Parts: sequence; structure tokens; C-alpha cells
Amino acid sequence: MKNYLIILLFISGSIFSQNIKTLKKQAARDAKATSQASIDRNLSTILKYTHPKVYKAYGEKQLMATMNDIFRTMDAQKIKIVSSEIDEVTDVRKENREYRCLVKTTTEMDFSGRSVILKSSLFGFYNDKKEQWYFVESNKLLDDPETKKLFPRFRTDIEIPLDEHIADN
Repeated sequence: MKNYLIILLFISGSIFSQNIKTLKKQAARDAKATSQASIDRNLSTILKYTHPKVYKAYGEKQLMATMNDIFRTMDAQKIKIVSSEIDEVTDVRKENREYRCLVKTTTEMDFSGRSVILKSSLFGFYNDKKEQWYFVESNKLLDDPETKKLFPRFRTDIEIPLDEHIADN
């Protein structure tokens, strides 16, 4: 009987470990799709990975208009996203009956010929029915009043780093 218990514990620990690895791979895949969509200005893909609370609060029409305004402002100010990389997926954890993670990113932007690097992160929420991650900009969960209204009781043990801007020139 004791051997069966040890085998059961080993198998369940192994399955949990494999599940976390799979979730990390899926988070990296979905975050990469989101980052590429930002570079390509593919609004439908950006919306696909936007957290449902954000989508529900603002609706597709308003979100599309807001994103178009952001891209127009970037064009007017000669700001271009040159590249966006997923650095790592950290801390996949089960909190509040859902899997969550942090995805660290590095985005290179051209500000009128001046290169700026943005080190930031996305906070991921996993939808196990769709096997897809939804994201919110991590810093908005910390200090954006509108985002805090959408996630009023948001708590996490995952450490959310502050964004870091690095100017090359």
C-alpha cells in the first residue's frame, strides 16, 4: 500500500510539472502572437488575447477605435515598434481558481530616429476551456485606475516588476 501511495504522488507531481510546462509554452505562444499583432497592427488578434473583462467593459467597437487612435498618435509622433520579444514566462501559478502567469517582454521602438527599449510585462490569465491565455499590461494592474476598476479584488503572489525605459541614444 505504501508503494502505491509513493507511485501515486510521483505520478501526480509529474503530471502537474508537465502541465506547468505546457501552460508556459502556451503562454509564450499567445504572448508572441499578441506582440506580433502589435507590430503588424492586427487589431482583431490583439482583441483575441485581450482579457474578457476589458473586452466586456469597453466593447469591440470602442476598443478598436481606441487602438486606432493610439496607432494614429504613434504615426503623428513618428513612433514605430521595431521589434517585440518574449523574454520569459515566469511564475505560472494557480490563484483564485485559475492559472496566471507573468510574461516578461522587451520592445524596441523608434522615436523619430531615437531608439528606446521598453522592458515590461504582460499578466496572463488562462482560459482552460479555450486553452488560451488572455493578457493585461502588468503595470496597469498596479497603477491604472480604470484597470483597477475592472479587477477590483485583484491579488497575486506573482511579483510584477515596474516597466523600465532604456534610451539608446
